Amino acid sequence: MVLRILIFVCCFCVSAFSQNAPERSRLYKKGDPANGGGLKGVVGSPALPIEEILAVSSDDVEQVYEGEVGGAQRNEFQFRGLPVGKYDLVVIYASEFYEGLLLNREASTLVSGDLAKIDASIQKSEPFFLKKFIHRVEGESGRGRGARAVCTYLRDKGPEPGAEASQDAGARSGFRRTFKLVLLKDVGPGWQIVRARDLYPVWMNPKAPLPAHKFSTALHQMRVADQVKDLGVLQLSK
Repeated sequence: MVLRILIFVCCFCVSAFSQNAPERSRLYKKGDPANGGGLKGVVGSPALPIEEILAVSSDDVEQVYEGEVGGAQRNEFQFRGLPVGKYDLVVIYASEFYEGLLLNREASTLVSGDLAKIDASIQKSEPFFLKKFIHRVEGESGRGRGARAVCTYLRDKGPEPGAEASQDAGARSGFRRTFKLVLLKDVGPGWQIVRARDLYPVWMNPKAPLPAHKFSTALHQMRVADQVKDLGVLQLSK
């Protein structure tokens, strides 16, 4: 009996992991062993196990690298093989996520009219996701100018009738969540989404609360050269 329970638990864990890990792995670039640069460190606070940690290139948001998480408390991380440049980190926990993403190089000049049009554009995007939450947005006001927003996209509804019964438990729930970095441009009549970069899409438990968003300057603009840079102990929840 005990053996059967252990086998069931192991199979369940593998299934839960596999339903998200393979698809996310395709989102991220692999470090190049020819590059000597990288980052490592420890998160001192919050004292929670890290689910995922990402490094996003400041020059090209498509260049997102997945870090290695380790340590007895899963609070240690390392990125290897990063190209020379600046990176912002995103640290994801079960109940919250921290980011230090560069949204605009200068002080944001967006006005209330811009913010309303940006919100309208994001709310209309990707109808599969029924709810969108804008956590931070910065940019420059004026036609032809750009803006960036950190968002959570949520589908809090079960699957449509006739969904494949062969899907895993997470997919059958139909509840989907992703964090996105959304890039927009003012095209005159409104703001248009020109690119949306998924950061951490998952099938989720319908009863699980949305992770709270927090910005941390400790994760902002890490410079990488030709060696692994030790960031020491990062205090995110100050």
